[in-house]
Amino acid sequence: MTDSTTSSQPDDTKDEGTDTGTPTAPTTPDTPTTPTDPTTSATPAQTATIADVQQYMQNNPGNVRKHATMVLAIADYSTPAPEKFFGADGLPCQLPEGYKQMGYVTTKGVVEKRSVKTDDTTMLQDLEPVRSDLSSSTRQLDVTFGEANAYTEALRAGLPVAAWPESKDSKTWAYTEHGLSQLPLYRIYLIAQDGVGADAVYRVEFAYKATITGFGDRTLDRADTEDLGFTFDVLTDERTGKQYDKASSVKTAA
Repeated sequence: MTDSTTSSQPDDTKDEGTDTGTPTAPTTPDTPTTPTDPTTSATPAQTATIADVQQYMQNNPGNVRKHATMVLAIADYSTPAPEKFFGADGLPCQLPEGYKQMGYVTTKGVVEKRSVKTDDTTMLQDLEPVRSDLSSSTRQLDVTFGEANAYTEALRAGLPVAAWPESKDSKTWAYTEHGLSQLPLYRIYLIAQDGVGADAVYRVEFAYKATITGFGDRTLDRADTEDLGFTFDVLTDERTGKQYDKASSVKTAA
């Protein structure tokens, strides 16, 4: 008897392309693009040089200041500070009420001293500090008056300006000095002029709060004038937050 059942075989050719007998050419990888060479400058930039140092200098002798013409005045700390130092014409304002001119200043002039103190922080691995912090800042004014007048003698006696005589030129005065626990607070007003006429330059400096922290030696002899020296510590005025003003001006009106 003939077997009519057809034997089933697995179809291993499913989803495969028809083999035409022609081999497939392999895909050629893209040729990498050669980067464009950067443009090379033909000549390096030329550094500017100085042919003549004397002509290159920017020195100006007109900025060299000397302050021989000077008014130094002192007032009590309770006296109002000026609202402005120069008028519309560029000239210094006159002293406000309550400020007393002290007279001659010796050739030592008025010396401003600024100093700061820092605290360094160091580490084991470094000899140099790794940081430095400002711990204090001070400003002092040194001035020696060449007049032993009623005002300078009262200042040396530690009196407030309100207790000074009416005129510095009074030849009659008497001060009894007592032990002091604290010296008065003052304001210091300085007006200076460098040059004359149309070439004059005016300087104003103002200490809002100051107190005496040192006295110079006083000499009475045949050869020397009786000079009276003072060191003032300049403090911050807690009312305004100001400590020291400096301003410069020239005459602007004809």
